[in-house]
Amino acid sequence: MYVMKYLKLLVFVIFIGCGAPKILYDYEGQANFNSYKTFRFNDDIILNTSKIETKRIFNQLEKTIIEKGFSFSDDAAILIDVKLNQFDAPKNSIGVGFGNYGRHSGINIGGQIPVNNSLLTYQFTIDFVDSETNKLVWQGYYEGNFNANIEIVQKEQQLAIAFQKLFSKYPPKNK
Repeated sequence: MYVMKYLKLLVFVIFIGCGAPKILYDYEGQANFNSYKTFRFNDDIILNTSKIETKRIFNQLEKTIIEKGFSFSDDAAILIDVKLNQFDAPKNSIGVGFGNYGRHSGINIGGQIPVNNSLLTYQFTIDFVDSETNKLVWQGYYEGNFNANIEIVQKEQQLAIAFQKLFSKYPPKNK
């Protein structure tokens, strides 16, 4: 009895853990983040996705950055670089097995039921570069799964949530 309860719990924890986004941050400890109030995107950013999806990504990213207190400027204090890797998310599956383990014999029949086949993994790296010194002052990394077969409004919501999570700890608290 106890083994089955713990096995079910283990399977549940594994599935929950696989779905959580991975978010990492790094920053220059000497940077004065309160002085950065204006931004613009680097001109040479090319994302490995369609033009429509690229526009959607930049719109959501810009909204999130403005919500953080920035304003767009051609003479910006921060230059923003964006990198995107995307690929099919690993296919999760549930294994089903039946077995009979006797004294001298054993039978094991197994199978897998695929789960969430329409997911893409997006890996965003966002760099904030000080325009005066041309030095990287903040970097955020987000890796998460996005449902590919959904309505446009839902895609925008997925991106908005991803960028809100990514920027949740910006500006960093200098120690």
